[in-house]
Amino acid sequence: MSDDIAKRRADETQSILTACHAILENDHFVYISGDHGSGWIDKDAIFIDPKRVDHLASMLAEAVRPIDAEVVCGPATGGLIVAQWTAHALGLPAVFAEHEASPDFGQLRGRFVLRRGYDHLVAGRRVLVVDDIVNSGHSVRQTVEAVRRARGHVTTVAALVHRGNVDTVGIGVSRYIYSLETDIPEWSAADCPLCGQGVPVNTQYAHGQDFLDTRQDQL
Repeated sequence: MSDDIAKRRADETQSILTACHAILENDHFVYISGDHGSGWIDKDAIFIDPKRVDHLASMLAEAVRPIDAEVVCGPATGGLIVAQWTAHALGLPAVFAEHEASPDFGQLRGRFVLRRGYDHLVAGRRVLVVDDIVNSGHSVRQTVEAVRRARGHVTTVAALVHRGNVDTVGIGVSRYIYSLETDIPEWSAADCPLCGQGVPVNTQYAHGQDFLDTRQDQL
């Protein structure tokens, strides 16, 4: 795909996110990986308008069409929505990964797994893993692992927005495609400068409440 097409896709994605006030900055957020950062993309502001999601997913679908996937898989919940719409644009079946009930020690949520017979649907097939916003890569990495445990073949991850904190090696694939890159730094909880400054964790967005609940349980 040409640089001009990629730039146009990035510009349109940026315009849509800005118009619906989805880009949140200068606050204290906790991501599903447990890392902290100063920014968040409010995907809920995007998803309330199906036409908006359709447009974003259709652009992403055109970028990944040459991959010739057979199934699209996304992590619940936001990635599930984008995966469904991307699969619709590609004319492919869509499945999703979801959290196990019990998280491992130090994790905010259980790992992503395939249920509902989806493991049989991906077995032996070329699977494109799609997410909405890739923060640390935690969700897509676990989704890729879940597909591979079910003997599905994953080479590519695609996303609407890349936060700049992970690459193909960190995700565990050979190719990573995204519509927009927006650089928002993140830190481990132990090294978070916002914690050090006493900035309250945002509990309205991201996983701040999960973080506070987990910390309370450990006291």
